Amino acid sequence: MEPLVAIGVPSGDMVHADFAMRLATMCINPGSRCFIANAKSSLVMVGRNIIVGAAQAAKATHLLFLDSDLVFPADTLARLLRHDRDIVGGLYPQRAPPHHPLGVTLQGEHTSVISGLTEMKIMPTGCLLIRLRVFDRLTKPYFNTRVEGEKLVGEDYDFCLRATGAGFSIWCDGDLSRELGHIGQDIFRLA
Repeated sequence: MEPLVAIGVPSGDMVHADFAMRLATMCINPGSRCFIANAKSSLVMVGRNIIVGAAQAAKATHLLFLDSDLVFPADTLARLLRHDRDIVGGLYPQRAPPHHPLGVTLQGEHTSVISGLTEMKIMPTGCLLIRLRVFDRLTKPYFNTRVEGEKLVGEDYDFCLRATGAGFSIWCDGDLSRELGHIGQDIFRLA
């Protein structure tokens, strides 16, 4: 049976026009049955949890989070589905200097992008495909921020740590990562 993918877009009241055009282009020929789930909230973790609930209610097989400040190729969903992984996505750079990739290797380092698939410790959730069965092994809320000492752990890093703790592997598509852009005052890309 063909997968049913919820494309989850957590946002505020507005999304970037460049993002909206890329999303529309991808949905013309997504590579699978899909629907868009949007959750407007000033707290991204709340939006992500609402979207997971919508995907579960629709009996989706997968959830592709796409943040509204990213640009991505039209075949993003099809490419990620072809990897047949529980959790797989693309890296993109932090918008503020030093613009390092928002992801951490198994060795605990921020990495430069390499071709193919690389297993990761942490991935950002702005372009992340997750099989819905992953959430069956996690407790709610699935996305949460927390403080460790004086460091804030974002909802995406918290999710990844809990998912790997539940036995899931997290993968980065290095080739897709080179094609993602993080929209700020400029669009930042990995080298």
